[in-house]
Amino acid sequence: MNLLTDAWIPIQHQGNYQKIGLQQLLCGETDGELCLPRDDMELACLQLLCAIAQVLFTPKDKKELGRLVQQPLTPEIYAEVCKDKLDWFDLNHPQTPFMQIRGVDAKEPTPMEKLLAGVADGTNKAFVNPPGLGEALCGGCVAVSLFNVANNSPSMGGGFKGSLRGSTPITVLIKGKDLRQTLWLNVLTEETAESVMPWYQKTKNQRPNYLDRVNAGEKIPASSIGLVRGLLWQPSHFELLPVENNAICSCCGCEEPVYRGFKKAKFNYTVEGIWPHPLSSRTFTVKKGEKEEKFPSFTSTAPTWTHLSKLVVDQLEDTQNGQQAAPVLQQARKLIAADKIHLIVGGYRNNKATVLERRHEFFSLAQGWAEHGLVIHKITQGGLAYRSALHKALYLFAVGVKDKVHGSGVNLCNPVEANYYQQTENLLHQTFACVNFAAPDSTLQALNRKLKAVVLDLFEQATKPYRQEPKMLKALALARRSLHKSLNELEPEGAKT
Repeated sequence: MNLLTDAWIPIQHQGNYQKIGLQQLLCGETDGELCLPRDDMELACLQLLCAIAQVLFTPKDKKELGRLVQQPLTPEIYAEVCKDKLDWFDLNHPQTPFMQIRGVDAKEPTPMEKLLAGVADGTNKAFVNPPGLGEALCGGCVAVSLFNVANNSPSMGGGFKGSLRGSTPITVLIKGKDLRQTLWLNVLTEETAESVMPWYQKTKNQRPNYLDRVNAGEKIPASSIGLVRGLLWQPSHFELLPVENNAICSCCGCEEPVYRGFKKAKFNYTVEGIWPHPLSSRTFTVKKGEKEEKFPSFTSTAPTWTHLSKLVVDQLEDTQNGQQAAPVLQQARKLIAADKIHLIVGGYRNNKATVLERRHEFFSLAQGWAEHGLVIHKITQGGLAYRSALHKALYLFAVGVKDKVHGSGVNLCNPVEANYYQQTENLLHQTFACVNFAAPDSTLQALNRKLKAVVLDLFEQATKPYRQEPKMLKALALARRSLHKSLNELEPEGAKT
């Protein structure tokens, strides 16, 4: 199967499910939305399509990208560009199959479920992952799975390398009016690529590392990895077992030739430095004169909006700590700054090689988002500050103050915090989507009033069962004073009581 010529992209169009080819999509011959049974597979499929579009058709500048967003390609242009790269995307190529290495030395085959994040580990649940989900996979689902393992999911543990972004990075994509537009909005121009990676020009003709392999034990500077090579980077040695006859794909449900296993082997090398992935923001700290950069990831059950500031806002004034938005968003500030923007945000939360949670969410930012990052930061920090006030009060209720007030011994922090996030999530989404960034004060004040009301209500609900316990009254009074003090400090000057 070849990703450039065969029909492998699963879409839903006017109520009908079908698979289309990349040419049909980019040439505007067929429209629809991606349709896969798992949200993480849909996100990975979209990333893969964006990567292929970037590899084949990197536009020179903003003007050319704008033309690609508005006008479909012609079949002639598509065929001409693809002809020299067909071997790159052939899943069964005899020497260089897509994202695989021929001749992997493995004692026994690995079942396909190991390519589906979270299916084979201990957190698998029947209501999330039906039994047999990875029994047999068609070529399209295998290609998406190979790409997902290489870019998004935890490594397979035990010495297997992770992605260039580390373990389980948060991915940010821009959503267009349709699938074709979405692809182009997440493609960098040469101008943007050169600003993000100054080594772009001298590395632009590199090939993926499953074609031009790295050596075992090699130390590779991140600045030696070009845009194309990095987008299709395969950190591990995988080799699919030969394709079998038609069967039902246990992931997408289509009857096609399927794969039932693959071979895998550890392969060690070191990438020195951070490779600036187009779809990821970066944070940095300076310690002992050394700059340390990281890609944000989901490390707790806190909802995705709590990360939004560091995903879309640049903060580079502080030389010791800072953050920078994903390159596609840096580019979008110039391309679609005057419009409302819609974002797709996703990733995994993990514990080493185990997937604990999947995330795939949509956010809208109102017109003005590009110039008013400080407002986005204030909204995010406000939501977190009210949560912190509630947490602090409930913590004092539980532990008291040493040698002064005995705590209740009842820890309500985690369940009440979960309720806070649940009750405020829609409110935060609506605020991001509707705020007048040019004059945000009234929106911020309204948000604070609503968050305050939620916090007070949750505190009263959580502590109500303990109001009749004499031994807990001092702890309760301490907690209530702490809460009102914190809430008063969050009021703007002139509104404090």
